[in-house]
Amino acid sequence: MVNVKARYANGVLTPLEPLSLEEGAEVVVSVEAAAAGEAADTQTPKGGLAAIVERAKELHKEIPPGELDGRPSDGAKNFKHYLYGHPKVED
Repeated sequence: MVNVKARYANGVLTPLEPLSLEEGAEVVVSVEAAAAGEAADTQTPKGGLAAIVERAKELHKEIPPGELDGRPSDGAKNFKHYLYGHPKVED
């Protein structure tokens, strides 16, 4: 997957940089308008585990302070209890 800046005119999207595609190749296009005065991001996104870790960090920053304080500390051992209502596993 690659992000490419394009210009829309007369009903046609025209890439602003060359694409390494064969003539007649079919592609999937996702459209996101660039903010006024801001260049569109043209970097290839990170893939695999790096992308997952980066997204997890972004989401973690959005959690309000103190929101996770009341969560159980035995979630790994007692996941069946918390998910399905099974009896708790004691030490």
